[in-house]
Amino acid sequence: MHTLLRALLKPLAVGAVGAALARQLLDAYLRRRAASPRGQLRVRRRQGLPSLYDLHPQASQAARRSRGLEIVPIEKIVGTARHPSQNTGDFLPLPGLRGMNWRARWQRINRALDRMAALPPVDLLQVGDEYFVYDGHNRIAAALQNGGVGVDADVIELILPGQPLPPPPASTPISLLGSRELRQAGEGRLSRTVQSSASLDERNRQELLRDPARPPSTADEPASAEAQAEAEAEAEDSPDAQP
Repeated sequence: MHTLLRALLKPLAVGAVGAALARQLLDAYLRRRAASPRGQLRVRRRQGLPSLYDLHPQASQAARRSRGLEIVPIEKIVGTARHPSQNTGDFLPLPGLRGMNWRARWQRINRALDRMAALPPVDLLQVGDEYFVYDGHNRIAAALQNGGVGVDADVIELILPGQPLPPPPASTPISLLGSRELRQAGEGRLSRTVQSSASLDERNRQELLRDPARPPSTADEPASAEAQAEAEAEAEDSPDAQP
């Protein structure tokens, strides 16, 4: 009798083990899927994009400081400056706001990304280590869907009431350019015909260092190395030169 019961129960036991193993495999697959970029994007779509003024009600009274053009990781862009929020968590408009005009704009952005064309920088507001979109929701959404990890952004830092003043941003090579050149570079319009402000600064420095008694060059260009060497040789042969 005992042998008969074991024979009858063995398939049931094997089936239970198989079902438990199947559940474990399914759970592992779902966890990996949720942790993937596409899985995180699906989670974002089901959530609303938080508003800056819901998370920081004092933001309307905050002092502002420009930080210029920066590359901002998308994972640090956590909300919108719109109040109330009109976007889902993937930065797209709410489904009811996706009209024909939006669809045409969305297609233009994606075609530009397909051509690897430079898009204008987005406008972000920074509070601490978090960023909120002031303008450019669709561009961030397109970058997110195409696997982008960062966007070019023109950043305004908000200093909330009672918050200690953070140190100014460190100087970087990109911050040495003028604001016009930064905007043109971000919009993909910077060309060789645009005169760099760095060259103008160098020319002004040379003019300040020029000897007032020496007539300016007709070309207003710094003296060449040969001309400078010749001038130094003449100074050494001058009777007024020090021994």
